[in-house]
Amino acid sequence: MNKLGKLLAWTLVSLVVILALGITFTIGWRPFIGPKTRPLSSRKFESSPARLARGEYLVNNVTDCMDCHSQHNWTAHDAPILPNTLGAGQDMTMLKGLPGKIYAPNITPDPETGAGNWSDDQLARAIREGVGHDGRALFPFMPYPDFKSMSDEDLASVIIYLRSLPPVHQQQPQTDLIFPVKYLIRSAPRPLENPVPEPDLSTPEKRGKYLVTIADAPIAIRHRTHTASRFRAWNLLAASFSTALGAKWPAPISLPIRPDLPPSTRPVSRK
Repeated sequence: MNKLGKLLAWTLVSLVVILALGITFTIGWRPFIGPKTRPLSSRKFESSPARLARGEYLVNNVTDCMDCHSQHNWTAHDAPILPNTLGAGQDMTMLKGLPGKIYAPNITPDPETGAGNWSDDQLARAIREGVGHDGRALFPFMPYPDFKSMSDEDLASVIIYLRSLPPVHQQQPQTDLIFPVKYLIRSAPRPLENPVPEPDLSTPEKRGKYLVTIADAPIAIRHRTHTASRFRAWNLLAASFSTALGAKWPAPISLPIRPDLPPSTRPVSRK
C-alpha cells in the first residue's frame, strides 16, 4: 500500500473512532439500537374492591390519565369528556408546537383497538418505564419519568381500574414524531429492576409529597408551576393553551403554595 493509501486508511479509522467517541459521550447509542428495556414478566394483578377504589381515585384525581386518554369538548366549560370515549384515546395534535403527530392510545379493554390483549406487565412497563406494549419508546408527554415513583401497589390499583373501563372500539393512529426526536427519545425510558415499595405516608406532608410526585397535569403544568421564578411565565403558557384550544373559560392560575413568597409573585387579576 502506498503512502497515500495508508494516509487515507488512517484518516478513515480516525474519523470512525472520533465519531464513535462523540456518540458515546453525547447522545449515546440508544437512538440507534432502541430503548433500554427489561424482559416482560407473567405477573398478573389480582383485583379487589380496595384496589379498584384506589385506582379510580388515582386515575381520576391524581395522575389525570383521562385528560389525554379521552376525547373532550374543548369548547365547553371545563372541557367535559365526550360520551362513550372514556379511555378511548385522543388526538393531541390540537396542541401547537409538538414535535410531530402525537396520539394518546386507547387504553380501554377493547381487544382489537385498545389494551384488551396487553398483559398487566406491558401496561406496567408503559406507565412507569416508558416502553409501549410493542417495545417502542413512548414520547415523554406520557409522564413516565414522574410515574416511576409510583409504588407497586398503586400501580396495580391503576391497572385494575383501567381493566374495569367499558371497552370502546376506537383505533387511534400511531404517534409519528419528527426527525431527530423520534430517535432521541429512545434514550428516555429507564427500566425498573427492583420493586417500588409503599411510600411513607406517616404524616400529611409525606403523603402530600408522594401524591405531588406522581401527579400529572395535561399540559405539563405540574408542581414546578408553583415556583416563584416561573410563576408568571407558566400562567402565560396556560393562557396561550386556553386560547389555542378555543376554550370558553379563563386559563387556570396556579397559586403560590409557599407562605413566604413575596407579593410580587401573587397572581394578577385578568378581569
